[in-house]
Amino acid sequence: MNVTNAEKIYKEISLLTDNEKITLLSKLMLEISTNIKKEHRGNIYDLKGVGKDIREGIDAQEYVKKERESWT
Repeated sequence: MNVTNAEKIYKEISLLTDNEKITLLSKLMLEISTNIKKEHRGNIYDLKGVGKDIREGIDAQEYVKKERESWT
């Protein structure tokens, strides 16, 4: 039977106290969330042209005028 690293680590973690497990979990969550933020960091220029087809044929000034009228 091949035991994975994760299984070996889990066996070690199971020996920790609940407080130690919480501390470890907190550190792992912080690391994972930081990595996710780095991976999903986008560039504002990637949005160029998004929704262009939706706005096609609409006069920008007329659109803004109608929007402002709807506020009152």
